[in-house]
Amino acid sequence: MGAMSLLPIRRLFWASLLAALATLALLAGCAAADGPAPTEATATLEPPPPPSPTALPRGGNLTVRLAADVPELRPWQPRSRGEEQIIGLLYSGLMRLDDRLRPVPDLAERWETTPDGRTLTFTLRSGLTWHDGAPLDTGDVLFTLERLRSLPLTSTALLADLRYISAATAPTSTTVVLTLTSRFAPLLPTLAVPILPAHALADRDIATLNFWDVPIGSGPFRLAERDPGQAVVLERFADFHRGAPLLDRVALVMAPDPAVARTALADGQLLLAELPWSERAAAAATPGVVLGAYPENGYYFLGFNLREGRPFADQRLRRALALAIDLPRLVEAATDGQGIAISASALPGSWADLTPAPAAGADLAAARALLDEAGWTLPEGATIRQRDGSPLSATLYVRGDDARRVAAARRIAEAAAAVGMQIEVQPADFATVILSRYAPPFDFDLLLGSWSNGAGDPDFADVMFYDPDDFALFHSSQLNQGETDERSTRNFVGFSDPAYDNQAQAARQLYNLDERSAAITQAQARVADALPYLFLWADRLPVALSNRVTTLDGPVELDAPLYLWNIERWYLTP
Repeated sequence: MGAMSLLPIRRLFWASLLAALATLALLAGCAAADGPAPTEATATLEPPPPPSPTALPRGGNLTVRLAADVPELRPWQPRSRGEEQIIGLLYSGLMRLDDRLRPVPDLAERWETTPDGRTLTFTLRSGLTWHDGAPLDTGDVLFTLERLRSLPLTSTALLADLRYISAATAPTSTTVVLTLTSRFAPLLPTLAVPILPAHALADRDIATLNFWDVPIGSGPFRLAERDPGQAVVLERFADFHRGAPLLDRVALVMAPDPAVARTALADGQLLLAELPWSERAAAAATPGVVLGAYPENGYYFLGFNLREGRPFADQRLRRALALAIDLPRLVEAATDGQGIAISASALPGSWADLTPAPAAGADLAAARALLDEAGWTLPEGATIRQRDGSPLSATLYVRGDDARRVAAARRIAEAAAAVGMQIEVQPADFATVILSRYAPPFDFDLLLGSWSNGAGDPDFADVMFYDPDDFALFHSSQLNQGETDERSTRNFVGFSDPAYDNQAQAARQLYNLDERSAAITQAQARVADALPYLFLWADRLPVALSNRVTTLDGPVELDAPLYLWNIERWYLTP
């Protein structure tokens, strides 16, 4: 559907959805509380809160902007933000991620692990049902894992992570036992993957199936109506295992034009909308609208070629360049304030965001001292440092089709020039020039790139199965072993560090989040010290919400990537 005027939105909302969306009203009911973070031996749910002495608000319809149509639905591999949100409303997993992206039990009420960490036992909640009323049991869990593990590996890391499961059994009607090839903590968020209904899919090929044809889940809402290219209407699932949602319906309405969506927010036709960064100021000035911004699950970085013979193989030069850059100022200027300056690969605001934010300001004196120490001196009257008659010069490759990256690269070159480094910025085509730098013979000095931690489309950074594991990027086992090695685009900078290897390996073996956090902190600190990357920024994505929308737990946390995580507890105020 193309750009819409306000009138078609009105017709859609008040005509096409009138039968599905009733007049806004108050609702009642509550959901059970979530459990604590898992421990090494077990993780369980906390007991539900006592009944409220007063009636809770029940009823009402949440209207949400859908920026693009979702013609196909694939529960384990969302390819757009809209598809991700719909999947989160329709489906449930053994585990789920909370507002800080910690894995917590969902369809499972608890899980346990053996001391060797290779056997995980999940106990399902009682009374689980599918949207069509059929019982949900361990057979559905085994069916889902078997079907997903049989799919060919694609761009989603989720399918590769499931290969750590060597066997899945159900010794009782309520327990599922997973035997792993080795201890693997990142499997817990992977098990947030939607469980699929065996009774409806036994004879279907899920690899080719459009799940709109069989939209049966166990999430807080079930499909009521879908008008392709127009809207998706979901209704409350009264038997939802964490308690019946307070809202009657969630209607995701197509509104590709962000300005039109903002107008619909102003007049109350839309209550929730994610918007482009360019719309943030106007949205913030809209009466009755609260504006937030959540961090995207991906980041930008400056990668150094650490191989012998390259100038930045010397850690002192990497440190000097980092000291010469006022990173927060660079990010503010290059991204028009959208970026968050970062110092590690972890998603800002997540449970693994453990390192301090980069400090403002540059330290040119310290940078120059390091370069002097490395033997790169500045001859009298010169602007470029030399050593043994050779100038201190390097080339920085950057995508030429991204103005923000090019702006950041030029500011890095300007900062380098202030301490006597000459950096030539080389904007280039990604497919024909830059991609080849990620593979042998690794012909680059500096590369300004980005990673999206997405399960599907590389332009979409899925957060449903988030884990902070950066083993593939920095562990020495991921170094390229030959021109055809599939790992050549991972640890492409050539980083090999025993201290990092030990901490990263430990971090992916510890199921207890406190212990894992400690190992991740040490791994992050080692990367920050060795500087294979200079981390640059993560983008923030604006989200506008009507001030009529709140939750039983307080205001909606719009700065959380999974701000819909407790949607069953949302309600509308008069």
